[in-house]
Amino acid sequence: MKKVAKGFTLIELMIVVAIIGILAAIAIPNFLRYQLRAKASELKENVNAIFKAEEALKNREQGSGQYSIFGAAGTISVLPSAGGACVPSSTKLPWAPADLAAAQAIDWMVEGSTYGCYNAVVATPATAQIHLTLFAESDIDSDGVYNCVYMFKATLNSGGTASAAGTGQPVACRNLGGGTNPTFGAPWGMVNQLDSNVF
Repeated sequence: MKKVAKGFTLIELMIVVAIIGILAAIAIPNFLRYQLRAKASELKENVNAIFKAEEALKNREQGSGQYSIFGAAGTISVLPSAGGACVPSSTKLPWAPADLAAAQAIDWMVEGSTYGCYNAVVATPATAQIHLTLFAESDIDSDGVYNCVYMFKATLNSGGTASAAGTGQPVACRNLGGGTNPTFGAPWGMVNQLDSNVF
């Protein structure tokens, strides 16, 4: 008796290849998007860490009830300085010894390079540094649109509203431009992402 040849026809193989191609076309963009979001999660974690360090320093060491930003009260600091202006990109930004020392001045410990540029600003005048703005920006997908995570913490009066002292709260996400800066208000002290659809 002759053996009957068994196997797949060309059409069956083409159907399988087409199905695999469709699945790949759906899965690969989603995977890349999830990868970007995973890298961007650094911003929220570090902004929260800076906030905790600032609050601890304000309440523990200074005794004046004012914030000290990266070891220099009343200044705008951007870390890492990277030898000049911090420009977010798709590659990690190195931290120079001076950058690490500035972060450690408020007990914020940075391990390795970061994707984000971290900013901490106090409200003016410098004699009433009681409102704190923290924000971080990144451009992990290199499209020129910065992903921005920010936190605003006002010192509240007895009525639960922001104290009038130290008015002129600084603007977060200043590099975005185009009227996209957030309007601050209650609830205070929460980490927010400016645009959840950035990726």
